[in-house]
Amino acid sequence: MKGEGFEKTLKKNDVLQENCKICMHRNPVIYDELAADLLDEQKDIDRYEDVRKIEDMATENKWKYFEDLLSPCIRCYACRNACPLCYCPTCFVDESKPQWVGKSTDPVDIRTFHFLRAYHCAGRCTDCGACERACPMGIKVRLFTKKLEMDCLELYGWEAGLSLDERPPLDTYRPNDPEDFIK
Repeated sequence: MKGEGFEKTLKKNDVLQENCKICMHRNPVIYDELAADLLDEQKDIDRYEDVRKIEDMATENKWKYFEDLLSPCIRCYACRNACPLCYCPTCFVDESKPQWVGKSTDPVDIRTFHFLRAYHCAGRCTDCGACERACPMGIKVRLFTKKLEMDCLELYGWEAGLSLDERPPLDTYRPNDPEDFIK
């Protein structure tokens, strides 16, 4: 960076968004023309280190963690409005018949909004980070979709955004789907 009276060199990793730091795909997956040479894909990164830390917590600690995480939420819907997946003509939070979630900033309504939104995006979220960049309160809302992204990868070998032809696993029933989770 150069400015009036100063020059400073920054390390790329210090200014990259968190989702870019852990992205495994350094090259466009789908393109008509490639404007540069292909890069080596990123390896040996645990994209889900933060999710695993939360999974290792005791139940009451997880509850407290998510209460603290969502406590600054003002229900402005910036995360929803910035998300490329949120294109429904009427969002579930705007429905009144039936009313899926309350309209208040009550903690139950806030949690319900964030968890339902994450499940609605499950298997389709590419971890672009638009939700976090848009949040005026700095809430790490990607943690919700990252858990579901990790589950889709581990259970179905699925990564969103890598195919135009294949439907997401939670969008389609397949007779050979693993059913270990059904008890």
